[in-house]
Amino acid sequence: MGDASAFPLVTMAHLVLLAMWGGVVATEAVLEVASYRRSELAEATSRFHYWIDLLVELPVVLGVLVTGITAAILADHLTRPHAVKLSFAGLAVAVNLFCIAVVLRRDRLRLAGAPADRLHRLSRIVLTCFAVGLLCAAVAAALGFSFALGRVG
Repeated sequence: MGDASAFPLVTMAHLVLLAMWGGVVATEAVLEVASYRRSELAEATSRFHYWIDLLVELPVVLGVLVTGITAAILADHLTRPHAVKLSFAGLAVAVNLFCIAVVLRRDRLRLAGAPADRLHRLSRIVLTCFAVGLLCAAVAAALGFSFALGRVG
């Protein structure tokens, strides 16, 4: 479909961004689980997670999205299994973007003095997003690795 010489560069950039995204999500998961278990950490977690999402995660996720779409355009051919992989990858991105919106809203509500039980409910949504997003990302990653092995082997 596209320029074959650009494909390896785009996929390498995509893999680097995916690794960064995974590290950010793992860090946020640790913060959120600790905060969920110890309520005195909730305010700090809300603040930290807000800034991590705004300054780090959102740009990285957008980079993953751009490089993933570019790689799909540059690919020689896309099969049904590729469509399944792209669907799960798209779901992982969508869940993550939804989660970012929840995190930003939660911190704004915290600043506005929202009751702790409302903030706690939003934290449960964030943790659910981690679980669903991780499942979708794992399926996409497994398929992606199998495609890469097929090209190498």
